[in-house]
Amino acid sequence: MKRSLYLMMTIVTGFCACQKKDLGSTATPVNLSVAIEYNSEVSSIGLRKDSALVRITNNTSGTTKETYTNINGVASFESITPGHYTITASISIPRSTYQQLSGTVVEQDVAFNGNITNESITQQQTKIKVPLVTGRIGNWVFKQIYYAGSNTSSGAVFRDQFFEIYNNSTDTLYADSLCFAQLIGVNNTSANYPTHGYLPNNQFDWTKSVGMNDANANTNYVYARAVFMIPGTGKQLPVLPGKSMVIAQTALDHTAPYYLNDGTMQQITNPALTIDLSGADFEAYLVDYKRAESGNSPTFNPYKWDVDNPAVPNLKVFYSTINDMILENTGRDAFVLYKTGGADPKTGFPFFAAPNITTVLPTTNLYQQIPVQLVIDAVELQRVTESSRVPKRLPNSLDAGPTNVSGGEYTSQSLVRKTARSVNGRRILQDTNNSANDFVTRAKADPSKTDASFTY
Repeated sequence: MKRSLYLMMTIVTGFCACQKKDLGSTATPVNLSVAIEYNSEVSSIGLRKDSALVRITNNTSGTTKETYTNINGVASFESITPGHYTITASISIPRSTYQQLSGTVVEQDVAFNGNITNESITQQQTKIKVPLVTGRIGNWVFKQIYYAGSNTSSGAVFRDQFFEIYNNSTDTLYADSLCFAQLIGVNNTSANYPTHGYLPNNQFDWTKSVGMNDANANTNYVYARAVFMIPGTGKQLPVLPGKSMVIAQTALDHTAPYYLNDGTMQQITNPALTIDLSGADFEAYLVDYKRAESGNSPTFNPYKWDVDNPAVPNLKVFYSTINDMILENTGRDAFVLYKTGGADPKTGFPFFAAPNITTVLPTTNLYQQIPVQLVIDAVELQRVTESSRVPKRLPNSLDAGPTNVSGGEYTSQSLVRKTARSVNGRRILQDTNNSANDFVTRAKADPSKTDASFTY
């Protein structure tokens, strides 16, 4: 997967001088050996190791090579330029084979994935082991997405939205610097678009964006209208296997009245329709970001529903074209979780205007370009009625099928990822790279993170 020259140069400038020297074109090529190994839960049951796909990506040049493992689970790469690499490995075990070897009943083929980010390959470091685990590469997944909101007159409308991220691996993961982005895309069903800036399916054609110089702009990247990051310096926010974190739009108890930023009281008519988010792990608070964006104008008025709960930490806000982390109630939306691989979340990736814009002005909205190879999990939503659905915005490599709550907007319903199986009390959530298969509708959103918040 190759990145644009602009992106490559941006990331390179963030490296220190000694790293630039280490990654120079004069370095002597090395032969790299990558061995896969299964996690301890299944390492002894006899799963095959041959035919796993191993891919290595140079983090500086974006050059990608891939090959398959031999019978011993080893993939060999010749004449590799020393440097920092992302190494991924994946293998799918047929359902019948896995059941026979493990004695565990499964509903689908079992995918094992491994990911090592920013591994330094040198003359002395030419043998790498990649642990394989079930679930997506990276092992963070969206567990629950509450986008529909609650009743517009007796509920909380959009104010009680949240999403829940889950550690789907066997290892403790750290949420520090995990990014969440809402993506931009065409949000209507009209088939009568102008010819400039659109694909045949009426979604944006990002190769036509002003300043774009990448023929793979539609497949190798996604484009964000809002970017948030969980704060932390590296290992401040451990999340144990099978545990999760709740990210609220506004971390307040929405079943009770509270004051808005304009001093008025927000009432609630039917508390049973909404939820208490005062116990969320993080919230999105954009008032300070929007105030700074206005140049600290004395006439700035904060968005009245973006109320801060001082008891709940705020996400870092790097970019947003809207006033709050408002998820599209009707389902015309898509989200990604990713880590930047060392690049600055705010400046490490370029921004582009929508492809239907031919002249970029100072007031034109720009959208950040995020490499697909950095995405850990992705979910695309759609409207309930197929005739009302908008053009698909996520490439199939991230999400082969969009999903939705069964009742549509303002129903208090949430999406919850299915449980594939449990191991010693830890749930392994289903992730087939197809949200239409992986999620089900919950009658009412549940941010408790308890066993009751899952589904089977």
